[in-house]
Amino acid sequence: MAGRSAESSDRAGRPDASEPQEVTQAKLEAFLNHANTCVAVYRAENDGEDFVFVDFNHAAERVEQVEKADVVGKSVLEVFSGVRQFGLFDVFQEVWKTGEPQRHPISVYKDERISGWRQNYVCKLPNGHVMAVYDDVTLSKRSEMAARMSEQCFRAIADYTYDWEVWVGPGARVLWTNPAVTRVTGYSIKDLTTMRDYPLPLVYEEDRDRISRAFQSAVKGSSGNDVQFRIERKDGRVIWVEMSWQPLYDQDGHSLGHRESIRDVTARRSAEQALRQAEREKETILDSLTEHVVHEDRDMKVLWANRAACESLGLSREEVIGAYCYTLWAEREDPCKDCPVLQAIETGCRAEVEKTTSDGRSWFIQAAPVRDEDGAIVAGVEITLDITKYKRVEEELAKARRECRSLREELERQQ
Repeated sequence: MAGRSAESSDRAGRPDASEPQEVTQAKLEAFLNHANTCVAVYRAENDGEDFVFVDFNHAAERVEQVEKADVVGKSVLEVFSGVRQFGLFDVFQEVWKTGEPQRHPISVYKDERISGWRQNYVCKLPNGHVMAVYDDVTLSKRSEMAARMSEQCFRAIADYTYDWEVWVGPGARVLWTNPAVTRVTGYSIKDLTTMRDYPLPLVYEEDRDRISRAFQSAVKGSSGNDVQFRIERKDGRVIWVEMSWQPLYDQDGHSLGHRESIRDVTARRSAEQALRQAEREKETILDSLTEHVVHEDRDMKVLWANRAACESLGLSREEVIGAYCYTLWAEREDPCKDCPVLQAIETGCRAEVEKTTSDGRSWFIQAAPVRDEDGAIVAGVEITLDITKYKRVEEELAKARRECRSLREELERQQ
């Protein structure tokens, strides 16, 4: 726009020599008053040491927020105090001396009153005046800067995101990927963006059918979360990854394809497998015990129980977990007053007690607090042993001892 305006102004400043001066002036006035581009005309004074406003059009009034009547007859240095720092004053002097038009590149003008981006074209008119034709490009410059910042922010976020990010277009071709692709797969960005039949060449053979179906679903606009599969790296090593995807649309709702976020979960899966193995081993060991082993939270809800504890109730483990221990074993609605688990949780020390149930059986109960990694008590574990047989043996032994003592005392009296 500024270029076209500049050419128009140059023609306006170089009329046909045969054209009457008043016609030329009328054309210039019409140009000034109806142009959407800002126009300011200056008269050089003191051999180009200063430039005084001669004319100032409506567009310039609007942009600079000043009336023509307030600037005409005044020095540009007075009206726009930042014109020297802006670099435009030097252009005025050069054009006035040489008569050759010049463009002043897009720059920021700033003074105590206004600021903004301006693009100027300056030429010398036949009457010796200097004319500046310029545009306020602040909005477009801000938009450009915002777009550049958005692009930079996108790059900063996307390129340094730990996860491997992929943008797949509507045609199922990779349009963009971040550098994490190399860390995860061993392939370069160029390798991936030129790869045919993506993602199948990367996917471990046994998982290809499943991932092919998921990929086709993503291309059609679906979304998905936490799908795990194996990929074969460029070096041949097989790793586990987890992928989520989301469709992308422009502001008019047209499809831009979909975005994939992929992370290496090999270490996590190994840890999970090790944990599951440890859980299986723990259950195997504890289920082999004849003692009742029960893990309870601070509210006495059962978190886990071994086979012996569940069989004592005639219930499955699923039925026991989540119920209150005092409801299951004591048929109460509140905790037992002498509960060793509560005592262990409250004191942080081991506790034990012997109990006899209504069916005449005797039990030895031990309890210990369970702490988290910070040392806070979060639960308790109870180990209960049926000592009915031992108690009966003790009673029989005590009875035999009493009878033996009585018999000995009777013999002593007879002698």
